[in-house]
Amino acid sequence: MRRPLLVLAVVAAVVAAVANANFLLAPAVGARIDLAVGVISELSVPTEPGAVWFRLGDGTAGVLAAVLGIVLWRSAFRHARFRALCLLAFGLGTLVSAVVPVTCAPSLGPCPASSETAELVHDGVSVLATTGAVLGGVELAWRARGVLKALAVLTALVSAGCGLYEVVTFFQGGNGGGGNSQRWQVLSVSAWLVLEALSWGQRSTRQSATPAPASR
Repeated sequence: MRRPLLVLAVVAAVVAAVANANFLLAPAVGARIDLAVGVISELSVPTEPGAVWFRLGDGTAGVLAAVLGIVLWRSAFRHARFRALCLLAFGLGTLVSAVVPVTCAPSLGPCPASSETAELVHDGVSVLATTGAVLGGVELAWRARGVLKALAVLTALVSAGCGLYEVVTFFQGGNGGGGNSQRWQVLSVSAWLVLEALSWGQRSTRQSATPAPASR
């Protein structure tokens, strides 16, 4: 992969990572959702303060992650297409979740039955996005080398661990662990996006350092 494209990929990954962690804006926009109780998706409820910024952040992260997935799919890297699909799943799922937000915040009070359809769609694509991110992070942890590998392993452990915790608590009748677990997972996914792009540079460097076979 050419250096200018690598630089653009890293910049796009950083922007996507920051946009994905948009819940950090909650105190600044006066959000009413207590993320120790509610879930991050509730920040995007149209009637909540700053909802447009949270949806814009998710949409930006989704588009950029999907673009990174397409770039990786078209690259010459071996064993790259699985992670490209993971990026696409995360990107498209996150984008759709921004377009179809939940319409009620259960942590603030009872929700009407009319909100269930949007919640089902939103939750479905969010699960798709999260699954893609977890699997992509695990694959990166396996493929990476050196310091990048150590960071990728840590990121994958946090992401997968939070995901497992959310699934268990959801089936026990909870809300998927609430925002505490989600916040750690979102941050780990943001880290995965950056590490993924950095891994392309690492692989390109290794390939450049490998001497070409001597011609006969």
